Parts: sequence; C-alpha cells; structure tokens
Amino acid sequence: MDRLSTRGDLNSPVSRPERFPRRPSATVEEFASGLNELALGGDGWRSVLDRISTVTGRKARLIGVHGGVFWATDGGDATMSPSEVARVFAEPEPTTVELADGLSARALPVWAGQRRVGLLLLAEPVDERNLAYLVASATAVAIEAVRRDAAATAKAENASRLIDELRYGALRGTDELTRTAARFGLRLDEPHAAAAFAYDGPNRRTWSTALSWLEMPVRQEDGEGWTVLAGDVPREIGRIRVRLQGMVGEGTVLAAAGPVVAGPRDTARSFLDAETVLGLLRRRRGENELLYSELGPAQLLLAVPPERLHTFVDQQLGPILDRPELILTLDAWLATRGSRAAVADLLHLHRNSVGYRVGQLRQLLGADPLDPDTAHRMRTALTARELLHVFCHRTS
Repeated sequence: MDRLSTRGDLNSPVSRPERFPRRPSATVEEFASGLNELALGGDGWRSVLDRISTVTGRKARLIGVHGGVFWATDGGDATMSPSEVARVFAEPEPTTVELADGLSARALPVWAGQRRVGLLLLAEPVDERNLAYLVASATAVAIEAVRRDAAATAKAENASRLIDELRYGALRGTDELTRTAARFGLRLDEPHAAAAFAYDGPNRRTWSTALSWLEMPVRQEDGEGWTVLAGDVPREIGRIRVRLQGMVGEGTVLAAAGPVVAGPRDTARSFLDAETVLGLLRRRRGENELLYSELGPAQLLLAVPPERLHTFVDQQLGPILDRPELILTLDAWLATRGSRAAVADLLHLHRNSVGYRVGQLRQLLGADPLDPDTAHRMRTALTARELLHVFCHRTS
C-alpha cells in the first residue's frame, strides 16, 4: 500500500477523534506502554494515532520528512514542504505549525535512531498534560516506522526482481509470471505500459525514498525508476511525476512511457521503447513528460535498423553533420516555419546571424529547407539523428 495514501476517512467513525472521550485517568507511563504494545503488535499508523486522539481528545496527524501525510485521524491531507519539516526538526522543543487547511497543531519531531521519521502533530490548544502524551508517543511512532521500513525493504527487493524480469525477459512461463505480478498489483493480462522516471537533482536519498513509496513495484537504478502502469497511462504518468516532483523539491523529475501492450510477452519491448522515449525526453529542453504515443514519425523510425538510420542521416545532413550550430539552426528554422525573429530568440542570435546561417544551409544542402519535400526529409533526418544519439548513449 502506498504510504502517502493511508489517510483517515472523514466518513469513518475512527477518524473523528472528537467522538472519543478523553481518558484523564491514564497516566503518561500507562499511555506510553499501551501505545508501544500497539506498535510492536503491528497495528499500524491508524491504531497508534487513533489511540493518541482518544486519550488527548485532539486531532492527530503524522507528516513524513518530505511533507506527505502518513495518516490523519481527521482525514486531513494538507502537506508541508520539506523545508518546513526541516525547520521543525531544528527546533529544540515541539513547536506550533499552521497547515494550509487551517489546522494549527503542535509538531513533535520523531527520530528512529539517527533517521528522521517525521512530525507527529497534535491539534492546538495543547496543554501541559497533552504535551506530555505527545512526547510519550514518539517511541511507538518510531517502532512502527522501523517495522514498516523492514517490510518495505523485503517487498521492494522482490518487486525489483520482478521489474527486472519484465524489462529483460523472463525465463519462466507467462502464466507464472502473470500470477507473480498480480501479487504486486500488476495485471499483465490487461493493457499496460512500461514507465520510466528520472531525477537530475541533488536530493538523491529523497528521490530513492519517494520511489519506494509508490504503490506499484519499482526498480531503482542510477537515478531512474522503472515500473508498469495500467489504465489511463497519460493520467498516471502525470500524477506520479507531479507527486515525485513535490517530494524531491529541487531538481527536475522526468517521466516517460513506452507503448501500451496487451500481454506479458510484449512487456519487455515496452520497457525498451520507454528507455528510448526517456532518452529523447532528456534532449528536449523545457519538457518533463513524454509518451510513446506522442513521438510521431519517431515511432516508425524505432523499427528501422540503426545502420540504415545512419545511412539516411548521412545522405540528408552529411554536409552539416560536423557543424552543430547549423544543425541547431536547421531544427529551429523548421520548427518556426522560417521565422527569423523566432529563431533569433530561440538561439540567442542576432537576426542577421540567423539569415547568414540559413544562407549557409541552403548552399551546403543544395535546397531550400522550407520547400515542403525538403522540409519533410530534413525533419525526418533530424529525428533519426536524435534517435541515433539516444541509441549510442543506451549502449555505451
């Protein structure tokens, strides 16, 4: 289950702490002992936080170190930024925080050894007795975090092996593979697509944690995450990318998807194409999502052997292949349909410089790039050249 999706249900009685009378007879020591027993028994965030709400009569929430909601007894889903969480961890005592949904709460940083677990929040006003209960809750929350991490690590290792099988081809039969995938929530007998996520920022540990919290099995590798998506793939790609971006903060998260396939025999091909789509996305400035279905002519070129692509590119672009500034100018000239001003803005050139380069293109290519037939061949050749760069990077 996705850790960030386990929030309270507003319609559920247990999510309304005001229904539970406060129990002033419970001493802090008795409360802490009972709470620790719940955590050791594996009852989960829900039981631990509901007990806190029952005893204190206040709403309780647990916020992860990256700002997401682990659980909220009132169903609240207001997040915090990682910098806000870090600020609270730097305070010597529990401090009051204001959330976007209007909740004012006392926030207690919770540690499990040297690892930060998150913030345990208790709705204000918090008197001295409730503050004592809040502080006494830290051990139980840490116990549950350690238990979850151990379970998540074991599951992630198995999930990672499954994704590797799907990426590179499985030795076992498709029926067995389909049954195994189903235990991780993947329906390989229904339409699905491979997905790849990449991160180029400095918060690599946060990125790794964010991937491990996804609700589907993920394989992590060199700043990338690989998984399988079903249903509305474009919507899922966007949802997951935005969520990952919100967790890592600084840096850019990229998301790519391969073609939708119907069964496990074709899943490896979807992964291979997803890798190519991700490579193309890395070369496109200002874009952070790309689907196989959006590639256009590149979809057809993917089926062409690389040696034939090399021959075609040499035939069409040979005179300018060693002139990267002319390649960029040709690409921009075709994209803007011959707008000297737009090309000047794109390439940060003077308009006269654009005119000079276009003149060189006409001379070296022996044709007007804007001629319809020439423009089609040039655009196809530029796309083929881009694919060859991706193929080279993939095999190096």
